[in-house]
Amino acid sequence: MSSKSRDTRTRARLLIDAYIEALVGLFALRLEPVKAAVRSHAPEMSVLSSFEGEHVNLQAAHVVDTLTTSSAELKTAVEILTAAFVAAMWDLLRSHAHYDKIATEPDVQFLRHLRNACGHDGNWNFTELKNPAEWRNKRLTMADAGKNAFDGNLKTGDVVLLFIDIDRKHFEQP
Repeated sequence: MSSKSRDTRTRARLLIDAYIEALVGLFALRLEPVKAAVRSHAPEMSVLSSFEGEHVNLQAAHVVDTLTTSSAELKTAVEILTAAFVAAMWDLLRSHAHYDKIATEPDVQFLRHLRNACGHDGNWNFTELKNPAEWRNKRLTMADAGKNAFDGNLKTGDVVLLFIDIDRKHFEQP
C-alpha cells in the first residue's frame, strides 16, 4: 500500500477514540472502585515484546496504588497525552494523498504549528508565519511566539474539534 492514502476516515475515528479512551482512563484510574477492580482483576497486565521473555509488565496494581489526584500531575499527564495525540493527528493528515493540495490552508497551518508547539513544551515555536494559521476564532500572530498554546488560547478538547473540522472540510465526501 502506498504511504499516501485517500482513506483516512477509519484511522481518524480510531485515533480520536483512542485519545478519548486514554483520557477516560487517566481520570477513571483515580476512582477507588476502578482501583479496586484493577487490583483484583488485572494486577499484572503486560504487553508483548518481540524479544523472547522480555514482555513489559505494566505493574497495574502498583500504578493504581501510587497514582495521585494532584491537579498538577494530572494536568501534566493530560498535556503529554494531548501532545502525542496531536503528533499522531499530524502524521495521519500528512499521510493523506491530497495533503499537498491543502498544506497551506489556514486550519492545516494552525494544526502544523500546534504540532510543533506540542514538541516544544506546549509553546508556540515559530520565527515567522509564512502562511496564515487560523482555525475558527483562533488566529496565530507573531505575538504568540513563545507563549504556551494551552494557557488560555486553547483547551484540551479543542484538538479533537480541530481534527474533526479539518477532516470534514477537506476530506468528507458529499
